[in-house]
Amino acid sequence: MTQIYSQAANHEDFVRVFDKLLEKLFLEDKVTDNVQVDLDNEEIKKATWLASIAALSDDDKERNMANAFGALLHLTDRENEIYKRACYILQSRTGNLITSSHIPKLFHKDNTLSEYGTLLNFELAAHRALLEHEFSDETKIFFTEFQKKLWESLNSGENIAISAPTSAGKSFIIKKYILELVESGAKNIVFIVPTKALINQVSNVLKSQLHEKAHVYTTYIENQKDDLATIYVLTPERCLKLLQDKNVAAPELMFMDEVHNIEAGSRGVIFENILYRVISIWASTQIVVAGPFISSLSDSIKKICNISIVDHQTLSSPVFQVRSALTFFPIKKIARYKISSPTGRTLSGEIKLKKSLYSKIKTNKGEALEVIADIFSPEDHNIYYAPKKNLAEKWANKIAPIIALKNPKIIEAADSRVKDLIDFLSEEVHPDYSLIRTLRLGVAYHHAGLPDIARQEVEELYSESIIKNIVCTSTLLQGVNLPADRLIVISPKVNSHDMPAFDFLNLLGRAGRANTKLYGEIYCIDVVDDEWGSKKLEAEVNKTVDTSSNLFLQKNEDHLSEIADMSEDQIRDMTDDKDIYSNLSYLRSIFRTDRNHFDRILSSSGISIESAEDFSKKLEAMYKCITMPQELIAKNPFIDPILQNKLFEAIQSEGIGNWLISKKPMTKGGSDLDYVTFQEKSYYFQLWSVFDRLNEIFNIEYELNNNGYAKDNYVNIGRLVRDAHRWMAGKKHKFFILDLIGENINDEAEVDKAARRVTSHISTNLTFISVKYLMLWSDMVSYFLSEEEIEENAYILNLHSMLEMGSYDPVVLELMSCGINRSVALSIASKIKKVGGSAEKALATINKDKLPNIFKRHLMKAGY
Repeated sequence: MTQIYSQAANHEDFVRVFDKLLEKLFLEDKVTDNVQVDLDNEEIKKATWLASIAALSDDDKERNMANAFGALLHLTDRENEIYKRACYILQSRTGNLITSSHIPKLFHKDNTLSEYGTLLNFELAAHRALLEHEFSDETKIFFTEFQKKLWESLNSGENIAISAPTSAGKSFIIKKYILELVESGAKNIVFIVPTKALINQVSNVLKSQLHEKAHVYTTYIENQKDDLATIYVLTPERCLKLLQDKNVAAPELMFMDEVHNIEAGSRGVIFENILYRVISIWASTQIVVAGPFISSLSDSIKKICNISIVDHQTLSSPVFQVRSALTFFPIKKIARYKISSPTGRTLSGEIKLKKSLYSKIKTNKGEALEVIADIFSPEDHNIYYAPKKNLAEKWANKIAPIIALKNPKIIEAADSRVKDLIDFLSEEVHPDYSLIRTLRLGVAYHHAGLPDIARQEVEELYSESIIKNIVCTSTLLQGVNLPADRLIVISPKVNSHDMPAFDFLNLLGRAGRANTKLYGEIYCIDVVDDEWGSKKLEAEVNKTVDTSSNLFLQKNEDHLSEIADMSEDQIRDMTDDKDIYSNLSYLRSIFRTDRNHFDRILSSSGISIESAEDFSKKLEAMYKCITMPQELIAKNPFIDPILQNKLFEAIQSEGIGNWLISKKPMTKGGSDLDYVTFQEKSYYFQLWSVFDRLNEIFNIEYELNNNGYAKDNYVNIGRLVRDAHRWMAGKKHKFFILDLIGENINDEAEVDKAARRVTSHISTNLTFISVKYLMLWSDMVSYFLSEEEIEENAYILNLHSMLEMGSYDPVVLELMSCGINRSVALSIASKIKKVGGSAEKALATINKDKLPNIFKRHLMKAGY
């Protein structure tokens, strides 16, 4: 039977009709004359019959083609009743009823299906019944075939490795499964997201749906003593503290999204370590990991820890994509198109233009986008991809006037929520911030440099069709849910580097929105002497994932024993590869803290026994000079244990009194003079002294200024401490921007540049690098204290959390741990204090009517 399905999908008559319908759809809005298809009824009948056979295949590609053919047939003549029915039958057979809502007049008023004849009626009704599912909250949906199998596997308690495109609906199913687990009595669930940007997006969905049934925390705090479930939505870094608490009950479920990050260089070892420790510590926990387009993902997970785990893999998507490259020529007012058809063929031709775009695309892509934006309907959801933050801002400002000109009502009828966001940005960032200007014209941009609440608002405004045109950077690749009708790519890079084929395929997955349309469009824009579009679209990606540790060992096998005990400076003199030192530091740590795991990594890496033994012997010799206890190394496995040992010995020799900050922030007391003892200094200068000495050991300044942050804006320890203190004191982004450029500067380019610098400084230098070393400091200092002394100094030992969250105020910190954005938490903290008691409970009682609308909506989205 498999051969029959394949023959049908690859039959010349089917392929020919499919490609003609695809080309017609592509050309319809790009030429002035009606696009005719040279096909007669017999050809369409035969192709439809072949599609109905291919729809029954077990092969994802063949089923996708059958599903796409049905959509193409319907879109060719939207009023043709026979085409509508054929489209629905193909959707049913491919298990894709989710998009049937886009075919009008299929159902009667009582939601019963139109008459199809006895045999087909029976088949279609049976398939609808098979794919329909009602959840415990009485909501009903139609699963895709993939979702149905995944749901059944989840409910059987299996450990699962999910590989599926963005549009396959895996995140939706996981969130529904979590809701069902809580309903059935689950008490502890961990949801790991790849970036801080995704924390509130996920936590808000869960909190709003679970209402009073669960606490949803976005950082680790101890369980409340009540009957509610606890759901932690954490980055891998925030998960470290959770795993260090030996009293935490084993979660019923641990879900890790975007799991392919286990091979992402220096950060990959954090993902890898968290996954290993979760599996090792919580043997009863159901483990579910997910990523896009990864072959045999379960094999990759088994390399980390030997567990029973099943693959759920699909390439199926509810919507099909029209993937095309447009190539422009010098002087000529034409563009050559190449459509990459699912049939494997490339369809090509030319379309006429109003003007030549070659020189603009070649030299000024922003100006070219002005003209390209004019080609497409501003009523569709369009995403323009930009490789850098500054280009996203620049290009958004280029296309915004065009969008506004094509649809002047955008300006007249600006939604109140857009106005609320503009007011917030003016107050939080700067009145001349470029996002304010683009929003007024109906366009937004989205990148990692936006303040959290602004990024969330942009995502929601776009998802709810209030803003329909958006320019995005590679944050799209990090799990952000922003599906589009159309994706336009004019530069296939991330910053200045070529985008890998896997990431490009992941980016393409954003085109197509199952809830609004039958298909999505992709346009790659290039020029005749620099054509990349069709090559990228046609590249075959068979992605497998290996761990960052394994990749490091394989790449450096020939000189492992040589670098085993090298310092960072020595490694830097030898190579420009920044990931070598971070991977080496991790392997150095687990060599001492978990030798079985270390040996397992070496054996699964594929390096020779001789190389592994030489590497291990060198590490054994290295540890003869390390006196710090194993338990301390285990708490911070990503920081070089050689340097950690220097800190340990410094505290040991100088005495804990010269390292434990004894003054409290935001209070007077102590001296600001250099020559007084550490104990006599004020809080601020004690903090400075600690960071100064940490810098002497760990060379923090090098790390601060070699991570992509503005090279002409050197950050020394003095500035780091000053800005860290101001951040924890509750200062806004605007404060730091004005501090950088001055009160009287209103140059738009300067404002935008300063805003990018400040957000990068806060997200990287303050809330990541500095937090890492403050956490290490806290763990080291705590080792030398008694339990009573730790309790007594609990506030100051939590400085790392205060810096990451951005406040010294315990109430603000408690609010933020419940998923409340920092800006909102700072504004309502005084109201919460007046109510008293638990901040989470007080949220339900305070009067929110006097809050800015954007804050009020944020609290409602967070379930309050």
